[in-house]
Amino acid sequence: KASQWSPDGFALALVDSAVGVQVLTSSESTKEPLIVTIEDSPKNTQAFFWSPRASALVAIAPGTKGSQEPNVHVYKKSGNPDGSYVSQAAYCYPKLEKDKKVLAWTPDESYCARLLPDGKIEILNGLNLDSSEKLAELNLEKGAQAMEFAPMRARGSVKARLAVFIPDTRDDMQRVVGPAEVALWEFVSTGTGRQLQAVERVRADVSSGQLAELLWNSTGSALIAHCQTEVDESGQSYYGGSRLLFVSHDGEYKKDLTEGESPNGTSVQAIQWSPTRDEFILISGFQPAQAALWSWDEQVKKVAVAKVLLEKAHRNTIRFNQFGSLVCLAGFGNLAGQVDFFGRPEEENTDFIRVSSCQANCTVSAEWAPDGRHFLTAVLAPRMRVDNCVAVWNALTGARIDGMEFEELYEAQWRPEPPDSLRFLDISFEEIHGASKDLANSGTGEGAAPKKQAYRPPKARGEGASTVAAMMRGEVAAPDAEDRRARKPRQQRTREEEPPISEQSRTEPPPWSEHAPRAQAEEWNRQPSEPAEEKQPPTPLDMPPPPADNLLNSGGRQRLRSAPNEPPPPPSPAATSAATAAAAAAAAQQQQQQQQQQQQQQQQQQHQQQLQQQQMQQRLQEQQRAAAAAERQERSRQQQQQQLEAREAVANAIGFGRGAAGGGGVGINYAAAHAATARPQQQAQQGHQAQQQRQQQQQQQ
Repeated sequence: KASQWSPDGFALALVDSAVGVQVLTSSESTKEPLIVTIEDSPKNTQAFFWSPRASALVAIAPGTKGSQEPNVHVYKKSGNPDGSYVSQAAYCYPKLEKDKKVLAWTPDESYCARLLPDGKIEILNGLNLDSSEKLAELNLEKGAQAMEFAPMRARGSVKARLAVFIPDTRDDMQRVVGPAEVALWEFVSTGTGRQLQAVERVRADVSSGQLAELLWNSTGSALIAHCQTEVDESGQSYYGGSRLLFVSHDGEYKKDLTEGESPNGTSVQAIQWSPTRDEFILISGFQPAQAALWSWDEQVKKVAVAKVLLEKAHRNTIRFNQFGSLVCLAGFGNLAGQVDFFGRPEEENTDFIRVSSCQANCTVSAEWAPDGRHFLTAVLAPRMRVDNCVAVWNALTGARIDGMEFEELYEAQWRPEPPDSLRFLDISFEEIHGASKDLANSGTGEGAAPKKQAYRPPKARGEGASTVAAMMRGEVAAPDAEDRRARKPRQQRTREEEPPISEQSRTEPPPWSEHAPRAQAEEWNRQPSEPAEEKQPPTPLDMPPPPADNLLNSGGRQRLRSAPNEPPPPPSPAATSAATAAAAAAAAQQQQQQQQQQQQQQQQQQHQQQLQQQQMQQRLQEQQRAAAAAERQERSRQQQQQQLEAREAVANAIGFGRGAAGGGGVGINYAAAHAATARPQQQAQQGHQAQQQRQQQQQQQ
């Protein structure tokens, strides 16, 4: 499930779950490839990559937590005629992602940088990794996450240039407390012993970044660091945040390409340098994104947009051919699979023009052929479990020229050409101009999608005019009489054409008839059904001629005269039963309507009775409330009258006591006053008791 061609195309590394890592070696002298199995190689290898000159093969297996067993193995050629490989070094990385690069070589393989599990970086001899001697070590304050050597040759004392990315610092809540860093280191050899020293030349800060993709241009004079975060702190993107930092090798020019450059947002869909020029294409913004061509001028120290290739299009993939003359902009992955091919029309100017388009659905992997003219797309497992296939496209025409389907396909790659091969030549500018003209003549024109237009009804477009009106004006011919869709007139059948009725059907009623006994109905059901004889209607030759006395000549025309006093034919049992059923249905329907009307009348009467009862209760309650109020008023008036009389009696008693002599007179006066004051209270209690009795009687009623 893992394979990788060597850069020169002479060896193919693959894994067999039964024996381990195997290498298929081919040469120009032998037609059959030589298969070599590496001893003690991991059988669960999940990824391969080769050194730049194919002298070393790195096999990566998944790490095991808590285990010290190596899972990154480096193999080199033994030099024997059998083409065998031997183990050169092995390292343990318990937590290692599938695509993470922990070993990186310079283009000439003189030096190799190793990223340790704790984030430190050490420089080793690229041709002999098994030696324990370290040539240099980077002094990093924090652990690094990614590294990449510049594609440059040794110049004077500068032997190599390395880009290093250090992720940001976060707290327990995953909030950024320290920025990310991008550093450029140069390795120089000084002194008599020509010792290698690591010197930090450039350091640039990035606001945030947990992962990074380090991209050098073809000359190693500029670097683009594509920094990514798992969560977008601004909340604009569900897929995380992106930052693009452009840095020159000497640190004189630094620029954040995601600050206010794209009108569709700061999200970065894809970015890639041209393999031959100081140009790169950037697809930025939310979908539909913008694809723009950028140019880097090392003399002026400036990077700028040269041309916008696609203003708004669903694209997220960029692929240059090895010559840099054609580029593919496609929307793969979760997009629809639209593909556009652009070509360079001139050598001097920084420009690309669209030459063709195609549709490659469900594409997982895509790459250019070594000839630079054909493009390969593949639908791979396990990303896609169905429709696994490969397709080859002609980039100048956009046509699919070949393909193959598979039950399960895990990898699809072109075999590379050696770096010094002259087998294929670059595409000429005349071919690119011709393909662009053919595209314009085909009607698609420049751009990824047709321009949207306002809706116009068919009548305004000259389509769908009234067919009936055109036929009446004679502009359109009437439909043919033999048209099957035409509606045929209904033909009425006369009584003479009705089929004859047998005597059995006249005399024997059907079993469902009310007059048929039960036993007869059961016997009817037990009788086997006999197919009815199909009787053809009589032809005019078989019909007897009408009587002579019924023919009248009138103007040369003959017509039948109805016979006088001819009794009408008796109705058939089917018609009688149908009429009976219709009458029964009508009677049932009428009875049902009457029942519904009676139910409605009963409901209305009940509703009226309820309303009358409610009104009577309301009037009774109002009368009771009025009587109670009047009784309260009368009682209060009587109490006031009694109180006045009592006060007058007390006043008279007190005055009489004062006029009499002796203590006995005073006692009589007080007793009389007490009796006078107690009498109203007794009367009030009696009235209250009488009121309670009346209320009880009303409640009982």
